[in-house]
Amino acid sequence: MGIQIKAVILFLVIGMFVSPVFAQFQGLDYDIRGGDVLGFEIDQENTSLVILLDTRSRGELVITLPRSLIDAKINSVDTDFKILVSGLNLNFFDETSTPTDRTITIPFSRSDYEIIIIGTQLFSEEKSSQTLVEKIEKTISDELKSEMPKNQAKLLIFSDTQWSGAFQSSNIDFTEIDGQNDDSITFKCESSMGREAGFGSKIQKTTQDGYLKLVVIQNQEIISEGSTVEPFGDVLVNGNCFSDFEVGNGGGCLIATATYGTELAPQVQQLRELRDDKLLKTASGTNFMNLFNSIYYSFSPIVADYERENLVFRELIKAGITPMISSLSILNHVSMDSEAEVLGYGISLILLNIGMYVGIPASVIIVIRKF
Repeated sequence: MGIQIKAVILFLVIGMFVSPVFAQFQGLDYDIRGGDVLGFEIDQENTSLVILLDTRSRGELVITLPRSLIDAKINSVDTDFKILVSGLNLNFFDETSTPTDRTITIPFSRSDYEIIIIGTQLFSEEKSSQTLVEKIEKTISDELKSEMPKNQAKLLIFSDTQWSGAFQSSNIDFTEIDGQNDDSITFKCESSMGREAGFGSKIQKTTQDGYLKLVVIQNQEIISEGSTVEPFGDVLVNGNCFSDFEVGNGGGCLIATATYGTELAPQVQQLRELRDDKLLKTASGTNFMNLFNSIYYSFSPIVADYERENLVFRELIKAGITPMISSLSILNHVSMDSEAEVLGYGISLILLNIGMYVGIPASVIIVIRKF
């Protein structure tokens, strides 16, 4: 009779604390057979999780324990939890582990009323969340303090679960990406007009639990960010990133790049070296490039885009600009340190190209008309 009275008192005491305890640990994933879970309590001093039971028959509890809540490690290596069932040590139990949680199967009898899981590390949900926020903020702060190469930006991915999605920018084609936990992607910022580049990424959690946060930084500033904790939630970040390839200072060789397929092609490198190492070193050369670029960038993006879509058109352009590039290669082998040399060689090459592109075709047409 005394045992029954003690049991009634115990259940009354438990009932007083079930609601607030459940509210704190409602995210725990478990499955029980042969009884019900009345509530959870934490014992910080003994690094343990206490599970209160209402058993009806012999059964078992299968519970998933997030490592952010409770874990058992020795020198960063997993060790076994110590489990007490109604005060008695449980020597054998099944367990499966992942990088983010550990799932254990605990048998019990009809007379059992409590399970205590003892680990080496125990965190309250509030403390764990606060620690996580501080960790993310510190990483972002460190990234913002570090200097990145010019015309580059970085996508930071923060997560404690698996994710997948896609990324695309002005210089990176649509690319599928996936992973688990934190990651990052560094990308260039260049546009067809040489001033501004676009980017976009949409990533989804592939699990019900966990979090996902995306941050894009450039020039020590956050230019886009988003986050979610929703089950299978997704995050979209997009916008423009800055590029200092200004037209007046020499942008990309758009038509040549599209023609030869890459900026690393020898022909493209030759044009870039001529512009940067020869023409832009003098006032007259700089003035010429400013005038040239104001005209060139008004039509070159359209031509370059059409080259990428039409292989025949690309080959025609290649045949057309090859003689010009060959003639310009002369300037890479001569010294142009003075204004007079720049003007002299420049005018000579202009006349040479006029002769090739205008004089020769005109002569051919005249000869054909005579026949």
